[in-house]
Formats: sequence, structure tokens, C-alpha cells
Amino acid sequence: MTTYIARRSLQAVFIMAALTVVFFGILHAQPGGPCEYLRATGNPNAVRLYQECIVARGLDQPLPTQYWKWLTAVVHGDFGPDYTGHPVLDALKLRLPATLVLIGTSYLFQELIALPLGMLGALKRYSLYDQLLTVFSYVGFAMPTFWLALMLILVFAIALPWFPPGGIINPGFTVSFGTVDYWPWLASHPLTAIGDLLWHLTLPALTLAIIGIAVDSRFMRASMLDVIHQDFIRTARAKGLARYKVVLKHALRNALLPIITNVGLFIGTIVGGAVITESIFGWPGMGQYFITALNNSDYNALQTVLLLTALTVLFGNLLADLTYAWVDPRIRYD
Repeated sequence: MTTYIARRSLQAVFIMAALTVVFFGILHAQPGGPCEYLRATGNPNAVRLYQECIVARGLDQPLPTQYWKWLTAVVHGDFGPDYTGHPVLDALKLRLPATLVLIGTSYLFQELIALPLGMLGALKRYSLYDQLLTVFSYVGFAMPTFWLALMLILVFAIALPWFPPGGIINPGFTVSFGTVDYWPWLASHPLTAIGDLLWHLTLPALTLAIIGIAVDSRFMRASMLDVIHQDFIRTARAKGLARYKVVLKHALRNALLPIITNVGLFIGTIVGGAVITESIFGWPGMGQYFITALNNSDYNALQTVLLLTALTVLFGNLLADLTYAWVDPRIRYD
């Protein structure tokens, strides 16, 4: 197992190195740049300020030189300044907790709902419940994230004002989420802070979870249908085992293998969906930061967020592979 983890980690290093070239090349190939806004200010010295910005950021140098300097700085933990002039790393430290809360909550809710729904659909094949689940799966999978977010806001924040339409914390509070002052305030007011966070979290988390539930419940149903017709399940039933033992102990564990693969691959999808969701709900996470950086052609911030997302996907796939061995003892990594 240790050898396998080491080998996969080494592969991840080469993949990340290749992605740095791809991300850097694509971002620098687009028109504009982080200094372009200076031309639109109407300042009589706009041209001079633009040239000074280009030189200050090293954008007048050959592209390979720019890439090497950026990569060297990244290896030493310096991701450069963002469009506001502050270090990108400081901005991510402030916004990463919000994104982790959103993704973690929606992902947990998604799997806790999708797996039982899919399993029950397989056990009640062709019933009314199964047909309704099939309709929900197709409709949920077809819904765009941005449209679903807007519909949830329209229904549950405007027509029925049960939840706030955006934000992460009550604006009446004296602190902001993720700041240095927030964590002591959270410790001293845990019920108020957690309750307010869950209140604001409900709609954006549902936006991400509903689509995932539609997909994973369908995968779970198909996987469970394949397993419950296997010979070992018939043997377990013939031995007189209780139905719940056959389903939960024998069928479910074997049906989870394809689901684990899908769960690992879906991490990238849910991270990508968080970019749109955070922008619509005004959730102060990495997704909203990415959109703002994109509008400002901020190379440093965009490259950092893209690399962090790629690293998350690689880690998710590694975690899925390791989970195989825990679910199925027949799988060994030598």
C-alpha cells in the first residue's frame, strides 16, 4: 500500500507540473491582461501607467522566462499578488474555509440521500417509486446549476422568504466570516454562529447537492441491480439470511465499488459547480474569488485556484482508489 501511494504521489507531481504549463499558456494566450484596466480609466497618464504595470509584473519578458520565474516562486510558496495587490495566498486563506464548508456540506448531504434512494429504487424495480426516482434523476441531471440556483432563490428567498438570497453571515453581526475576529466570536457564540451559517448555507448547498443526488442515485440503482442478481446473493438468501442482512451486508458493499469511482470523479464537478453557485449566492469563497479574478484577468489568482482545484481532483481519485481496498478485501495494491 505504501509503495502504491508513493507511486501515485509521484505521478501526481508530474501531472501537476504538466498542468502548470497548460494553465500558464492558456491564460497568457487570452487577450487583455492584469494591467489592461489602466487603459480604460481615462487617466491622461494611462499609457505610462500601463507600461509601468507591464514592467513591474514582468509581462514584457519572454513567455518561457515569465513561466520559469512564476514556477520558481510557486515552489517556494509565493503565488504572487492578486488584482488588489494583496498576496494570493492570504486571499485564499480567507476564502478557503467558506468553500470547504459549502462543498463538504453539500457533498455529505448528497451521498447520504443519493445512496439510499438508489438502493431503494433497485429493490423496488419498476414500481411507482422507481419511476418517480427515474424522472427525478433525468430532470435533476439536465438542470443547469445557475438555473437551479436562481429558481431556489426565487421560490425560497423571494416568494417564500424562508432563507436569505445570498451571503454567508448576517450583515448585522459585527464580524465577517473567515476573518481573525470571526473564530473567537464563533467560540463565544456557537449556537448563534452555527445556526446563522446553516441558514445561509441551505440554498447554495441544495443547489450543488440536488444535481449530485440525481446522478449518484441513478448510479447506485444500476449498481445495486447488477449485484442483487449475482449468485452469491442467491446463496445468501437460500441460507435463510434476513433480507436486511443480505442487502446491507452483502449486496450494498459490493454495489459501492462503481459508486466510489463516480464519487471520486464527481469531486471535480462539484468544485466547478461551486464557482457558479458562489457567484450567484454571493458566497465569499474561492469560486467567487475565481470569477472576480477572471473579470480582472488576474493571472496569479487564476493559476493558483486552477492548480488547487486540480490537486483536489487528484487527491479525490487517490482516495477513491484507496477506498476500494477497504470496501473489497480482494483488491490489493502491491
